Amino acid sequence: MSDVHIINLNSYVGTISNEYGDFEITAKLNDSILFSSIEYETKKIRITENLLKSTNFTVFLIPSVNQLKEVFIGLTGNLAFDLRNKPKDTIPTHTFSFTEADLKKDLGSDIHGPKSAPFVGPFKPLPAMATIPNFAYEKEQKLKREITKLKEFPIKIRKELGIKFFTEKLQIPEEKIDNFISYCEYREIIKKYYGKRLFEVIEIFKEESIPYNQIKE
Repeated sequence: MSDVHIINLNSYVGTISNEYGDFEITAKLNDSILFSSIEYETKKIRITENLLKSTNFTVFLIPSVNQLKEVFIGLTGNLAFDLRNKPKDTIPTHTFSFTEADLKKDLGSDIHGPKSAPFVGPFKPLPAMATIPNFAYEKEQKLKREITKLKEFPIKIRKELGIKFFTEKLQIPEEKIDNFISYCEYREIIKKYYGKRLFEVIEIFKEESIPYNQIKE
């Protein structure tokens, strides 16, 4: 696979796989290598003696599957019973009524001349109920997912990169890590992280740590 982000979590040196999925990265014994790619689960491997001795090796990534929340429908399988006990429809119904004669009425003249409504076969009454997407509910659920991502981001990034990355590599005091992460948010690090662009997030952290550490109390 191409465009896979590969990062050495010990030296924080990274690279990207080419169009054939090939890559090279500097590593030593017991280093942890992180693989990150869109639509695939993040994977870590530890460099062992066997890997160091081998001329090449293959890394397999697992496709990421988004699981939907469980939905309870509550049907018994008895159609007559389920129809009698269906929930009350809260969607407003229209108050218009139409007949077959209405479809033949002259619509009057306009710039294109007189026209009448087309009649295509036997008239069929509109269904009593119609399914209308609940856009408000979908919007609310989407907002909840986005808020959850925002809340989980600092925890996930600290766990993935490790506390030592911030305290030793970037010289950020442990008690100020969350503050530093918030300081970097204007560079869309959250969007990049969830877009499997961790290598870019690390580079942003490195760049922003310099002016951040220069800020006086």
